[in-house]
Amino acid sequence: MMTWWIGIISLREMDQKYWYLLFLIFGISVIYSMVRSFIRWIVQRRSFMLLSYLFISFFIFTIYFGLSLLNGGLNQGFFYSFPLIMQSLAFFGCLLIIGATIRRWLNK
Repeated sequence: MMTWWIGIISLREMDQKYWYLLFLIFGISVIYSMVRSFIRWIVQRRSFMLLSYLFISFFIFTIYFGLSLLNGGLNQGFFYSFPLIMQSLAFFGCLLIIGATIRRWLNK
């Protein structure tokens, strides 16, 4: 029974895809710890508009990259439409900032 586990854990016999999987899991863990502290800071400052903007941007990027990979990968159409996505998110962020500024001025 014990030799079976040693065979699985043997580092020399691991396939390359398992190394990529371990690296991916480690990277996700590091990113999670960094993002978690950033989100706590945003919530403590009560900046829910910024948090919603970040969540919406992440959701848009996930859908965009997922659809582009389903349609054959990163082709010319991806590189032509990516600046449009970035500009749209920047414009949306500017509208949120302007709306928050106007609300703050009206409440004073």
